[in-house]
Amino acid sequence: MKQEQSEKKFYGQQCQDEELTMKFRDLHKSLVNQVIAFCKENNIVIDEFHMAADGLPDSIKFGSWQSCTDSSLSFEKFTDEWKDIITMKKVVDDKTYRQVRSEQEPFLFSM
Repeated sequence: MKQEQSEKKFYGQQCQDEELTMKFRDLHKSLVNQVIAFCKENNIVIDEFHMAADGLPDSIKFGSWQSCTDSSLSFEKFTDEWKDIITMKKVVDDKTYRQVRSEQEPFLFSM
């Protein structure tokens, strides 16, 4: 039987195990702090970072990143023009939006 959202201790997630949820939140904090420390150590100022991976079941089984898993990590540093558009300080037409968006490339990228 599916548990109703209102009955969940941890709204919006399948796992309701408190210990595992806390470990996951600690992992999250650790990963973000590692990125922040890397940036500080290398004098990098970015606006965002993104990390994604798929095809994980076999890598999890082997305990390390295997060829079946695709992953990417990017550091994003936005132009002032893009920041103005996404914060609605500057309203532009669709053509200008697409042009400015297309000019945004990652500061660093790994896959």
